[in-house]
Amino acid sequence: MTRSAKVNQVILIILDDVRAEHLFKWMKEGRLPNISQLANNGISCQNTVTSFPSVTLPCYADIITGSNSEFFPKEGSGVPNYHWLDRTDPPSEKRKPPFIRNYSERRDIFKINKDIGKHAKTIFEQAGEGNFLSATSFLYRGSIFTTSKEFKPELILKRIEDIYKNPKEIFPNKEVPKVSVGYIPHTDHFMHERGFDHPDYINLVLDCDRFIGSLIKTLKDTGFYDGTAIAITADHGNYKAPNLFDLEPFFHQKGLKPYNPTKGSGDFDANLGGVGFFNFKGDTWYHHPALNQMKNYKTSGEGKSKLDLFEILWDIPGIKLMYYKDDANSAEKGIIYLERRDEKNNKVLKGRIEYYGTGKNQKTKYVFDDEDLFGYVNSEKSCALLDNKSHSIDEWVATTFQTDFINIIDQLPRHFKNPRSCDIMVSTEGEYNFNFEHGNTKGITPYSHDIASRNSMLVPLIIGGSLEIPNLELEYCKTTDIVPTLLDLLGMKPSSSVIGKSILTYK
Repeated sequence: MTRSAKVNQVILIILDDVRAEHLFKWMKEGRLPNISQLANNGISCQNTVTSFPSVTLPCYADIITGSNSEFFPKEGSGVPNYHWLDRTDPPSEKRKPPFIRNYSERRDIFKINKDIGKHAKTIFEQAGEGNFLSATSFLYRGSIFTTSKEFKPELILKRIEDIYKNPKEIFPNKEVPKVSVGYIPHTDHFMHERGFDHPDYINLVLDCDRFIGSLIKTLKDTGFYDGTAIAITADHGNYKAPNLFDLEPFFHQKGLKPYNPTKGSGDFDANLGGVGFFNFKGDTWYHHPALNQMKNYKTSGEGKSKLDLFEILWDIPGIKLMYYKDDANSAEKGIIYLERRDEKNNKVLKGRIEYYGTGKNQKTKYVFDDEDLFGYVNSEKSCALLDNKSHSIDEWVATTFQTDFINIIDQLPRHFKNPRSCDIMVSTEGEYNFNFEHGNTKGITPYSHDIASRNSMLVPLIIGGSLEIPNLELEYCKTTDIVPTLLDLLGMKPSSSVIGKSILTYK
């Protein structure tokens, strides 16, 4: 153990798709006694800000690495979204058309270990020497991966518990893991299928508390509890959209054909929940189109008409916001264009984000033409950053976590810097869910997550266990703060790619 360490080992449990508001409500009602015990004697935060877009794979990867999507060949994570199109220049004309990465497909999910890139390090890779365990944590690079076919929470958490009882089962040196990560995907499945207000979803979260209680008992029985930090968080929250809309006929009527990655044909690739991510053909499918190409887009149909893609995307019901990048952008410097539909006055408000720097050194300035697009002027804290100056991620988090556009000024440039980013992003404010993926409408659920609202962006964070963990109730923090905090407790420093900071240093 490092001299400055407070604990010998850490356990990180990620509950997929649990809103902070809900978890702390159930804690207050006495329905989560074991998680409450950890919170009452340790660190808790009801306003832990996740990444945008608030969807599983980028958010989950950011928790495990402490990084955000960036210009990943040089810095940060290479995972900008749950779905992305490989947009790199082809080395030869014989190369196959760009592939679509879809992490909902089992064949793709484990590829995230390569997709994050070499500059984003997992917590296992940052924690020095020792044993490392992933219990159904699909981003497992640097650890031993173990799972069960059914992904049941009790089996996932019991796997960690069993290794503490008998570490020699998978670790020849017979030492318990220095870092264990348990990922619970079933909560997300139940939320989408049945809803956050359904008894089955709620009972599943309550079951997780019971299994955490069993883990705590085992740690105490085996003598490891006093030297262990147990962290519990979620990758994103959720919301319920009152309206559903089938987009398949819409694009057909507009004359836009879905991209076919086998043939390299078609006009667009997109996935939309409440936020939509659109990719269009540039000079080739390997190249992002320029702004002028998207304003005069040549379709591949028989008529080969020219379309203004920006105008067409505004026709999607419920779309209120649009974001896209300037042609001259680089990893170090650039502009993200912002548009918002003002239905009351029948006009489109315009603004921009100017950014410079990368990683933890990125700073952004929010500028608008006539009116603030995000309502920041209505909050004393966020209004203070409308000063025509550039600000850091920590400044944006601290001043916007109580708004419905949390940290979006910092996050949009990070998304669009990534070569795997979309060309145009559109967003509702949660009124519609489209369930549209790569040319098809998938399912009819109104329950979703992706927008920048409090319901979707705020997740719980509890860190308890060892008495060496301070008793703190934080007003806010970031999910990218989790890795540096756990490393701090282990007496170690995070990688230079980490954007977050230890919450032990928060004032």
